[in-house]
Parts: sequence; C-alpha cells; structure tokens
Amino acid sequence: MLPFLLKSTACLAIFLVFYKLVLENESMHHFKRFYLLGALLASIIIPNMVFVEYVDMAQNDAVTSSISEFNNTITPLAEPLTEAAEMEWREILWSIYFLGVLVFAFRFFKNLGQIWLRIRQNPRFKDHFITRVLLAQQLPPHTFFNFVFLNKNQFEAQKIPEDVILHEETHAKQKHSLDILLIELAQVVFWFNPLIYLLKSYIKLNHEFLADREVVNKHRNPSAYQNTLLSYLSHDSFGTYQSTGIANAINYSSIKKRFTVMKTNTSRKSFVWRSLLVLPLTALLLSGFAEKRQIEIDNSADQIIGLEGNVSPSNLKTYNELAKKYNAIPIEKRVIPLKDLKVLESIYGNMDNIQKENAAPFPECLPTNKMQQQSASREEMKEYNALAKKYNDMDKSNMVINKKEVMRLKVIYGKMSEKQRADAEPFPNFPPPPPAPDATKPPMPPSATKNVSEIQPNHPPAPPAPPIPKSPMEHVKEMAAKGATFWYNGKEISAKEAIKVLQNNRKINIDSRESNGEHPVVKLSTEPIVIEN
Repeated sequence: MLPFLLKSTACLAIFLVFYKLVLENESMHHFKRFYLLGALLASIIIPNMVFVEYVDMAQNDAVTSSISEFNNTITPLAEPLTEAAEMEWREILWSIYFLGVLVFAFRFFKNLGQIWLRIRQNPRFKDHFITRVLLAQQLPPHTFFNFVFLNKNQFEAQKIPEDVILHEETHAKQKHSLDILLIELAQVVFWFNPLIYLLKSYIKLNHEFLADREVVNKHRNPSAYQNTLLSYLSHDSFGTYQSTGIANAINYSSIKKRFTVMKTNTSRKSFVWRSLLVLPLTALLLSGFAEKRQIEIDNSADQIIGLEGNVSPSNLKTYNELAKKYNAIPIEKRVIPLKDLKVLESIYGNMDNIQKENAAPFPECLPTNKMQQQSASREEMKEYNALAKKYNDMDKSNMVINKKEVMRLKVIYGKMSEKQRADAEPFPNFPPPPPAPDATKPPMPPSATKNVSEIQPNHPPAPPAPPIPKSPMEHVKEMAAKGATFWYNGKEISAKEAIKVLQNNRKINIDSRESNGEHPVVKLSTEPIVIEN
C-alpha cells in the first residue's frame, strides 16, 4: 500500500507542477478542466499498471540465478520483538487512516444533507432548465447541479446583477458539480494527501474562469463585468456567511487571478503545442511509475527454472499472484487470458510436490456453452494415466479387465488433444473379448473345456476390439483432407471455417455423407439435423 501511495502522490505532484507552469494562466479553460480531472485519475491508475515482459531464460543463467536466490532465502529468523513492533505500528497507522476516512465521509454527507434541506425548506421555481431556490439566509449565490441558490430579499428587490445570475447559471449548464463531487470523494479516500486540496482549489478556480468567460463572451464588456463583481462581492454580509463547500460559489479571494485571466487569450498555435506536451508527460510518468514485471519462461523440453527441478522464489511469487487473482473469480465466470494461462501452466508444471502443496491451487476453468473443451482437464489426465499405467503393467496373457474403467479410458482419450496424447501413457493394448456363447448348444462340462481347441480347431477368431472413437474435430479434419464440402446452418463454408466453428461452439450437430463414390458432404448445424431419406 505504501509504495502505491508514494507513486500516486509523486504522479499527482508532477501533473500539478506542469499545470502551474504551463497551463494555469492560459484561456484554454475547457482543456484545463479535463486535464485536472485526468490528472487525478491518472495518478491513481498509473501506479497500478503492470507491464509484463516474457523472456526466455537460458539454462545456465537459470541455474545460477536459482542457486543465488536459494542461498539468499537462507537468512536468520527475524526477531519476534521487531515483527511485533512493526505489526503494532501498522495497526496504529491503519486506525488513523480509517478514522480520517470516517471524519471526511461524515463531512461530505453532512454538506449534501445541508443542500438537500435548503432545497426542501425554501421556496423555489423553475426557469427553463434552472431551478432557483430563494434563501432567507444571507449567503452568496451558489450552484449545485441545476439548483441556483439566491438570497430572497436581494432577488425580489432586483439587487443581484444579471451578470452574477448568468455566472451561476453557467456553473449549472456546464455541470461543474460533477467535478466537485469527484474531487470530494477523492478527498475522503486520500484525506492525508495535501496535493488533493491543492487540486481541489485549481478545479474550483478553473470553474470560475469558465463561468467568467461565458459572461464576457455574451456581453463583450470585461471591464463592466469586473466592476460588477467588485461592487457586489465587497458587500459586508458576504464576509460573515459562506456557502456549502460542495457548491460552486462566487468568492472574493480569487478575484485578482480571475481578472488577470479574463484579459488573456491563447492563440490556436499555443493551444496545440501546450496540449501536445501532455502526451510526453504522460509517457514519462508511465515509464517511471508503472510496475514492470519480468517473467522468465523456458520453452525447451528440458526446462530448468530452479534448483533441482524446483521453481525459483520469484516465479513462485508470480504464480501465486496470478492464481489468487483468478481463484477469486467464481469458476462459472472465470476466464483466463492465454498469456497468463501459459505462465501458470509453465510454472506449475515445474513445481515439486512440496511447492504444489504450499502454493495457491491451480485456477481451473469450466468449459462454457460457447466454447468446446479441446483438451482433457488436469484431473482427467491424472485419472487416465493411472488407469492406463495399471493395464499397461499387467501381464497380457492374464489381464483382469474392468468394463467401466475401459469405457472411462476411451472417453478421456477422446477428449485429449494431440499434445496430451503424446505426453500421456500409451493407450493399453487390450486383448480381444471372448466370443459370445451359442445359445442353441448346451453348456460344455468343465472337463471338456481343457481340449476345446482340439474339438473345434476351425473356430472363427474373436472380433477385434472396437476402434477408439474419433473426436468431432478429428473427423472434420479427416473429411477436410478428403476434399469434402462443408455447410454451416445452410450456408457453404470452407474447411478452415468449419474447424473454427467447431472450436468456438461446443454443441454442434454433424451430418457426414459419403456414398456411391460421390464427393463427401459434411453439414454442421446448431439446430437438430433432419436426415432426408
């Protein structure tokens, strides 16, 4: 948490320094509005960004680095008193932080409540899209969304200048309250960061620039508008009463800066190059404050990631971070990008049993209705290898075969990809089943079974074992090799498109026709296929 806060604060500081030096005194107020909001969001997002680089790790370097990391992990145990002290300080700091969050959250909702009460308890009337609320209190004019709050006595006596009302209506029209709500919420979370208050003052002052610019553009008389503000804001009552903090209000403290900016006009050329300067600034911050993570991957068959086949601590950390990230997602909604999946499988495959027990569980994914599972799962592979090894180790002349286990072997083998079949135990070579007994003949006595080969020397051999069922993908590829014509939902497609359809859809009905030497035709459909006679 601390590194993130430091990086976020540094990012925001650089954005604000750039604003102060390059943008503040320019008349490009709409651009400055989005720049200030973007600076807040970017200072939160950039420290959380992670750029991952995948590098092939040479075997010698891998062993050397793993030995070094292994040796570095053998360190004396930390003193219990030091750890306890660190935990105590951490708890104290977190307690202070959450107390501050509660205080500022209470202040935020209190201000919202005050605005709501003013709207409910005072007379109001709607004028176009603006709702004017007339207050009995001596408060300066202020705005919250489409509500403009005015002093009732002054408004009825027509003592509020038209320019001041237009100024407040501009705040409502340009929805400046959205910016104020965003910065107020950021202040609740980052109340301890002094730069948030500076950013808040810049945003509010820029709102005044925007409203002033609207009034000046309408009346084309900046001097008259400035005199109106000076005479109106110098009223004694406005030194005593203040508006609610989350509303946009005219204030006297910023008047000098506003008068200076009113006279400034930014040329189009200056606007363009000052705006473009934001791009290298953002690139610099991304380079300096985004996290860079290097993941070592060796794609060779004899991959050596750590000492004696173990995974190095850095790769274990990477695996655990990714596994925890995806295990936190419910398995029904879990989707792992291919890059992360390769990293997980690569590291998990090189762990020893102890590391697997201590590491986070491998985040498995369920097949969805829109995607056909093209390979057997890890549990299915484990089950297949155990059964296949059991039967491969048996004496072929004296095998005891369980029918359910054989069927299970065939089902899993049909799901396996080509790579899985190459890496797995070979499919057992089962002997042919015995012939079915002839129901028309009485059963032979036990003594007669010893010389059955002599009695029936020309007995036909037993039928061969049924072939291993082909997967739909294998069948389609075989038909493509034969030059078949493919149709999908009544539309002719190429063999490559047919393979892609099968990959992206788990429930596909297939009708394959090849008779009388005709050109083979394969029909794919998401609906049931009606076979025509």
